[in-house]
Amino acid sequence: MKMRRLLILLGLVGIVAVVLSQLGDSHKLIEAFTKVRWYVVPLVIVVQLVSYYTNAKYYELFFAISNHKVRFSRLYQAALGINFANMAIPSGGVAGTTYLAEAIKPFGVPAAKSALAQVGNYIFSFVSYFIVLAFGFMTLFFAGNLNKVSVRFVIFFMVIILIAGLVLLAIFSEQSRFQLFINPAVRFANRFGRVILRRKKPLVDRVRLNDFLGEFYHGYREILSHKGRWPGLLWWSLGGNIAEVLTIYMVFIGFGHWVNPGVVITGYTFAIIASVGGIIVNGLGVYEAGMIGTFTALGQPFALSFAVVLVYRILNMAIFLPVGLYFYRKHLEEAS
Repeated sequence: MKMRRLLILLGLVGIVAVVLSQLGDSHKLIEAFTKVRWYVVPLVIVVQLVSYYTNAKYYELFFAISNHKVRFSRLYQAALGINFANMAIPSGGVAGTTYLAEAIKPFGVPAAKSALAQVGNYIFSFVSYFIVLAFGFMTLFFAGNLNKVSVRFVIFFMVIILIAGLVLLAIFSEQSRFQLFINPAVRFANRFGRVILRRKKPLVDRVRLNDFLGEFYHGYREILSHKGRWPGLLWWSLGGNIAEVLTIYMVFIGFGHWVNPGVVITGYTFAIIASVGGIIVNGLGVYEAGMIGTFTALGQPFALSFAVVLVYRILNMAIFLPVGLYFYRKHLEEAS
């Protein structure tokens, strides 16, 4: 089976698994939707469309740095497809990166540059999220909630993630250092293929790997030499983070509750942290539990927290996953 067909099949299987895992008790789902005001649907749609817009603008600016002109409409469609791929296929973001490379290949963007764009997206999103987090902590401070255990956990885990990020950045910042880091994994993979799978050819072709890394670090040096573009990349990444938090806040409003923004920001942060720990199942269930638990710990009623998270996830998936699946299949089939 060709890789592109396999990706499409995995996507179809993934969306079924995601939907089934989120539906849960249909009685609770129906009960939650009967309490929410109708205007939450257009609010969620508008804010999420803005989120995908900021993602597309980030990619547009990123690829422009290396003189790759990719049509904005294509990047907007790709942003929807990436969301589908990363949610439907548990891979720690690899599925979205692979799909992006195929989606923009017709515009002459090498796969290594697409991978670099995704790595950069994670980095700039992480850095910009500290701005959102600082605002959230400030609102919690004035509300007297900074002593909550959940807030302390968020600070603790964010510090750990920051330290881990700095270590990874030190490893990835030099090609020779990174190659020394991955050489044991490459040897293990090729030995596994030779001994267990009885393959004559290595699983990881070192020549192709070196070509990929050469192109990747060429793009990396281009980004480093254009520091004047970093504020723009940070701005669009910040816009995406704000839109995601605002989406959850819109659902709270839909239930008639104007909560402290810091509660929503902390809940979203803890959900992300929890989902990192549950990466094998792509954060399904773990993500929602982390958010509900944090909202409850910060003083929101459990019933309200449960309903808000349930409606937020179902609306997000019901509206945008099918659209993302459409572009995901369309672009992979076009590339075949």
